Amino acid sequence: MYLKLLVFAVCSVPSTICLDAMCSSDTFENKCLCKKFTNEDTNLPSSLANCNGMGYVNFPDFSLLPSDLTILDLTMNQIQALDSTSKSSLRKLILAYNDITEMKADFFRNLTELVWLDLSRNQLTTLDADVFLPLKSLVYLDLSYNTFQQLPGGLLAPLSLLKFLDLSYNPLGVFLGQSEEVFNRNLGASANISHLHLNSVNLSDFHPNFFGVYTLLKHLELQDNSFNYIPALPNSLEYLDFSGNNLSFVSPAYLTYSSMKVLRLSRMPSLENIHHYAFYNLVALEKLIITDCPNVRNFTDYAFGLASKTVNIHPKKLILARNGLTSLNSTYAHLFRNMEHIELSHNPWECNCDVFWLQEFNKKIFRSGELRCSSPSHLARKRILSLTHQDLPECFPEIYGKTSHRVTIILLMSTVLFLMGLVFYLIRYPKTWINPNQLGIGPHSPYSQAPQEA
Repeated sequence: MYLKLLVFAVCSVPSTICLDAMCSSDTFENKCLCKKFTNEDTNLPSSLANCNGMGYVNFPDFSLLPSDLTILDLTMNQIQALDSTSKSSLRKLILAYNDITEMKADFFRNLTELVWLDLSRNQLTTLDADVFLPLKSLVYLDLSYNTFQQLPGGLLAPLSLLKFLDLSYNPLGVFLGQSEEVFNRNLGASANISHLHLNSVNLSDFHPNFFGVYTLLKHLELQDNSFNYIPALPNSLEYLDFSGNNLSFVSPAYLTYSSMKVLRLSRMPSLENIHHYAFYNLVALEKLIITDCPNVRNFTDYAFGLASKTVNIHPKKLILARNGLTSLNSTYAHLFRNMEHIELSHNPWECNCDVFWLQEFNKKIFRSGELRCSSPSHLARKRILSLTHQDLPECFPEIYGKTSHRVTIILLMSTVLFLMGLVFYLIRYPKTWINPNQLGIGPHSPYSQAPQEA
């Protein structure tokens, strides 16, 4: 602390020796790590200052940083309030993992070139309605992991170029659900938004026109909310993460987005059924992730429609790990042949004749060593891709014959062996098996042999 005060006192006198006083080119000790680079937007030399975990309690003075500074990272410090700043050409400001509870209305007055702003993981509860007024060029805004219950009207109206907005992990559910056009009318959010994150904001429903004007929205995250169904979303969506909600089934009625490329449906213990043709309308689908859903025990043969007719569906990646799947129909071989990445690990697979078709895709299945049998018991933990005809002989009648044939052969062989043993016994012991008393002759018989004449 004393060192910082000393540096400030010395550098308050105009001098060239204090240029970039807070910077060091090779060490983090007591200083930020500053580097030069070429700005991709302007093709001009620029500087960045990485001040992670330096213990700052106040926002640094720009006079102690490079004059061409465009990126300032103040992650994991102890800054509590944001006061006014001096003029700067800063374009990217990261203030995540601080203790910010207050932000002055004119804090951004001299940061008009700012394009990227990250205020996540702080303790903000409210904002001044005009705080973002100077940020005409802002494209990226992250307000996640604060404690906002509502936001002031018109807060986002000045941000006409905003494309990325993250409000996740704020208790905003009631506020967001109070109006059908809360983003457009209440907050004034730009219709240019393409990425929106609303994870864990206590949403359970919203109006069908909630996304009315947002026809450019491509990336939407609604994780860890309380939806029982997939609500009406923009047709422009290319990415949807609906993990951690309360779905019990997936139906084609809710998945009609012809532009969707990535769909994530994970961490849902309530999910049990994948309906026929559930993903049939997702003709642009490239990646499907359904993981950590222990009650998904059956992935229907027709989830993508009839295998022979799914000419418009070409997913490249299918991830079905850590579910309750016991089997997967061989009709999926039609899709697997065109895939690049398949993950089926950590499911309770039942190993029977229907699992051998997976061995064709040994090189495509990710973590194939974790694709193991759960039943029957004598094959438990056995790797499915290493099963052979000796493990399941009933699946290879051309080698071992059919089960009925084997039983017949065993019975016949047993009969032959018995008869051979009986014949041997009769030959070896011809008299022991007959009771002499039953012949009617002998010393105790009432009959005797007739005397023989000479």
